[in-house]
Amino acid sequence: MLEKYERSATFRGENSRNQSFSVKPEALFPKYADEREYDFFVELNRDLCDLRDRGLIEIKTINQRVTKVTVKPDQTFWTDELYRLLGRQPKRDILKELSGFLSEEKAFIETRFPFGDLSEALLRYIEAQEERIAKGKLPEYYEEGRSDSRGSNHKPSVVGDMDYRDLWKVFRELQTVTEETYIRNLSIRLFHDSKRLETLAGKVESCLFRYGDYPEKDKVLEECNVIRTPSYVMIKGPVVLSLGAQTLDIGSLTGDIAFSTNSLRSITGIRLMGKTVITVENLTTFHSNDFGEEVALLYLGGYHNATKRVFLKKMHEANPGADYFHFGDIDAGGFYIYEHLRRKTGIPFKTYRMNVATLEQYEQDTKPLTANDRDRIQSLIRKYETGELQNPEKEDIKKTLVRMLETGRKLEQEAVF
Repeated sequence: MLEKYERSATFRGENSRNQSFSVKPEALFPKYADEREYDFFVELNRDLCDLRDRGLIEIKTINQRVTKVTVKPDQTFWTDELYRLLGRQPKRDILKELSGFLSEEKAFIETRFPFGDLSEALLRYIEAQEERIAKGKLPEYYEEGRSDSRGSNHKPSVVGDMDYRDLWKVFRELQTVTEETYIRNLSIRLFHDSKRLETLAGKVESCLFRYGDYPEKDKVLEECNVIRTPSYVMIKGPVVLSLGAQTLDIGSLTGDIAFSTNSLRSITGIRLMGKTVITVENLTTFHSNDFGEEVALLYLGGYHNATKRVFLKKMHEANPGADYFHFGDIDAGGFYIYEHLRRKTGIPFKTYRMNVATLEQYEQDTKPLTANDRDRIQSLIRKYETGELQNPEKEDIKKTLVRMLETGRKLEQEAVF
């Protein structure tokens, strides 16, 4: 009944009438209606009568059976006494403390890290949660009633949910991660526990994906330079790389070559022997498709983070006259990755085979759009129409996005040969 009250318009101060909150005993305790459970029946009746005599509840009975239990929060002492009885912190106090906590985090971001995608995402999240708190709602990703299980020596925080406190500890640390860092190493650094960050990763990625500008939810941490396994860039085609005094002609190889992000830093020069560069989203496409001898092909290991973007910028600066394309899935994620690549590198990438003609050519291999796909496609269209996304190709891209909505279909890159 207390939880009903905390979810009500009365709690939020939006109800002009006095509400009451009721429950039937058997709804919570099915044994109460079982005639074979006489002892339980007597015990629960005794407890209910005790609460009634203390002025905390009202009860209705028929033939000694309690049919309804009711509370009225307009009683002057009701909430304070019931919170005390349950050993529970009043929700108003929790909301007040959370409001102060988020204000501190907002001030920290605005003072220490006022710019950047991560800061913008967190500030948008805080703004949305301030609105929830004003309406008597707990913030998203906060779980009421969690306790700290790390031992009595750990100093408690006013924010009761251990995951929520640790979530913000992660957010703060991500602002400082400028080099690729393994998730378990970062977890040790933050929590002295190699697996703790993995348990929080879902909330971290969901929150930042929802409120930030990240193309794919499962790539959010990688965008923040936190990786689970070593990350590579794979290259094939007419490219000559200089590594100090050594030169590597990739075009002379029969296949491709992979560089870890650490080894990318040792590359001092990049010379294109052809005029075209294509980045591909999926590994299967990189290996199986024939793009011709004049095309330099790059697989970015699933996603482009800061280290990989430095490599791409270095390539573009050394070869500004080449044409740069991105080949990805014909779906919302594919176009978000493409636009993110353009914005983050400053390279004028164009789309490669991400159009209506390709969608129709491989119609038999398309898959149905999900509700989330539709929402993200519509969001992209709005960004093109409002000018938030500036792209010379925007009209052709919009036609493809609209076509996907009309047909309710999308196409994975692997289907395109």
